Amino acid sequence: KDQFEAALGLPFFIDNDANVAALGEQWVGAGNNNPNVVFMTLGTGVGGGVIAAGNLIRGVKGAGGELGHITVDFDEPFACTCGKKGCLETVASATGIVNLSRRYADQYAGDAKLKQMIDDGQDVTAKDVFDLAKEGDD
Repeated sequence: KDQFEAALGLPFFIDNDANVAALGEQWVGAGNNNPNVVFMTLGTGVGGGVIAAGNLIRGVKGAGGELGHITVDFDEPFACTCGKKGCLETVASATGIVNLSRRYADQYAGDAKLKQMIDDGQDVTAKDVFDLAKEGDD
């Protein structure tokens, strides 16, 4: 950190992407100058940054804003990378969308292209799922 600050002549901080994104939104984005901001990242996982009363919430173990690990699926929960089951990340992330598609393809009796891809053992991405849905694939 000190080397970067010396070389750049600027303060330098390292943090996770969602926390930094929340700070950026508070600084110049949709939460401009608002002391309370919640920012959610969606990708291969689900992350979050929470700012309350102007303070970045880190929590006891640094996971205060990890929105992806809120339990949302109680019926047939998928295992999460954090070790719990049923986390938001297991159904709302790109990985979760693919997992849900695979689960429901097993139960689906139709001939949708997505089901055929899954049944054939093809690699399926969240982009495939969304693109096929836009095309009207059942």
